[in-house]
Amino acid sequence: DGDMRQRLRDVFRGPVVFHPLVFAAFPVLFLYAYNVSETPAGQIWLPMGISVGGALVLWAVLSLILRSLVKAALATAIFLALFFSYGRLYDGLNYLGVAAPKHAHLLPTMVFAWGYCVYFISRAKRDFRVTTRVLNVVAVAVIAINLFNIGFYHVTRPELITDEPAEAAAAEIDSEQLQTMPDIYHIILDEYASLSTIEEHYDYDNSEFANWLLDRGFFIAYESRTHIVATEWFLSSTLNMEYISSNEPIDVVRRMITNNEVASFLQAMGYNFVYIGFTDLDVDADFYYNFYKSGGSGALVNEFIRILWNTTMLRPFYMYTAGTQYENHYRGGVMDSLDLLKKLPEVPGPNFVFAHINCPHEPYVFGPKSERVGAENFLNFADKQVYLGQYIFITTQIKDVISALLENSKSPPIIILQSDHGPKTLGRDAGTRIFNAFYLPDSGDEYLHDSISPVNTYRLIFNQYFGTDYELVPND
Repeated sequence: DGDMRQRLRDVFRGPVVFHPLVFAAFPVLFLYAYNVSETPAGQIWLPMGISVGGALVLWAVLSLILRSLVKAALATAIFLALFFSYGRLYDGLNYLGVAAPKHAHLLPTMVFAWGYCVYFISRAKRDFRVTTRVLNVVAVAVIAINLFNIGFYHVTRPELITDEPAEAAAAEIDSEQLQTMPDIYHIILDEYASLSTIEEHYDYDNSEFANWLLDRGFFIAYESRTHIVATEWFLSSTLNMEYISSNEPIDVVRRMITNNEVASFLQAMGYNFVYIGFTDLDVDADFYYNFYKSGGSGALVNEFIRILWNTTMLRPFYMYTAGTQYENHYRGGVMDSLDLLKKLPEVPGPNFVFAHINCPHEPYVFGPKSERVGAENFLNFADKQVYLGQYIFITTQIKDVISALLENSKSPPIIILQSDHGPKTLGRDAGTRIFNAFYLPDSGDEYLHDSISPVNTYRLIFNQYFGTDYELVPND
C-alpha cells in the first residue's frame, strides 16, 4: 500500500495537464468543422467519445508506467499525432509517388517511432513543465478555432432567397389539364461516362445502349457538357435552371437543391415530388427515399466515420472490420433505389421523380454481371476495369428501369437520363462530358440539339409541355 501511495504521489506531481484529452477531441471536431454543411452534429459524438475515452485510458496506463502524469501526457499527445496522421501520410506518399507504402511496413514503423519517443521521455531528466503549459495553450487554441468556425457557420450562413415565378406560371394550369400531364422521371447516374469518354479512355463501345435508347424514341445529346465537375453544383444548376457559380458556398448550393425551382413549379401545379437519393440532404419532397441512409447498415459505413477512421492507424483494418457491411450497404442502396423506380408508374400522379443513383461512382461494389468485386477494389482507381465493370452493370440495370417506366406508365412519361459529370480521375475535359438522353413524347424533342446544356433541361420541357416562355441559356 505504501508503494502504491508513493507511486500515485509521483504520478500527480507537477503542473496542471489536460492537453491529451483536448487533442483527442480535436481531429473529430476538425473534420466536422470542415464538413459542417454536410454532416449532422449527432454523427460526431460516438467517435469523439471513443477518441477521448481511448486517450484517457492510454494516459492512465502510461502514467503508472512512467510514474509521471506530465510525461505520460506528452507520450499520449505524440501517439495521438501519429495515430490521426497515419492515413494522410499514407495517401501523401502514394500521391507523391516517392514510395508505394504498404501498411505492413508503414504501421510498424510509426509504432516503433512512438515507442522510441516514449523511451526518450522516460529517460529524460526534464520535468517538461514548459512543454506541458505550451501544449495546454495550443490544445485550447485549436479547439477554440474550430468551435468558432462551427458557430460562425451557423450564425452567418446566408439565407436562401427564393422568388415565386414558377408558382405563378403553374397557377395557369387548370385541374383538367393537370390530369393529362405526364409523369416526369429524372434519373442521374453519378459519374457515368459519356459515349465518347468510355470509348476513348476505356476502350469500350457503348453504342448498343445508345441504339437501344434511340429505338425506343430517345434523343441523345452526344456533345452535352456540364459547366462544372462537381455534383452539388450540377444538381443545383439543373434544378434551378441557371448556372451556379463555383464560388457559391456549398451550404447555399445544397439548400438550392433541397428547395429548388423545378420542384416548386411542379408541386404548385399538383405534382407529387418523389425524391430518391443517397446524400444527406433534407429535400422538401412529398415522398423521400434514401436507401443508403435507411438500410440499417450500422455506424461503420457512416461517411463521417469512414473518412475519420481512414485517417488513423486503424485504416488497414477498416475493410476487415466493416468491408462486408460497407459492400452490402452500397449494393443495397443502389438496388433498392432501382427497384423503387420500376414500381413508381403504379403510383397515382402526376409525379415528378428525381432519382440520384450513386453508380458507377465509387465505391466499386459491382462487377459487370452484378458480382462482388472484393474489398481491395472498393476504391481502386488505378485499374480501369473496375470502374468499367460497374459502368456496364448500371447500364444493364437502367435498361430494365426504362423498360418498366415505358411499359407500365398509363400515358407516355417524360424521362431524362443524365450523368452529373464524367470520371473525375481523367481530368476536366472528360469530367465535363456527360451522358444526356431525353424521352419527350408528342414531339417534345423538337428543340433539342446535340450540345444542349443540362441547365436548359427544364426550360425546354416547361416551354413544350406547360406553356411557359423561358429563354434558353447559352452554353457556359
